[in-house]
Amino acid sequence: MVNIVRHAIRLTGVSKLLALIGGFHLSGPAFEPVIGPTVAALTELAPQLIVPGHCTGWRAQHTLSAALPDAWVPTSVGTTYTLSAPQGSDA
Repeated sequence: MVNIVRHAIRLTGVSKLLALIGGFHLSGPAFEPVIGPTVAALTELAPQLIVPGHCTGWRAQHTLSAALPDAWVPTSVGTTYTLSAPQGSDA
């Protein structure tokens, strides 16, 4: 996921990351070793909102919420989000 975000930033030239929403697939023993490096990379990318789905796993959810407390948003099935550019922005 981090590589995808970095690639999107390179392609678009937009360095400000508004939101990451979805399943980050960091649950289970195979993925637990990458939680720390993934959260560190996401912290550097500094998204305004981070909304990890259920398949992110509870350990990664906890680590993300601790690392990005102002950006982390809990979610559940059926939740909808409406994102818009702030008034006066070029976005």
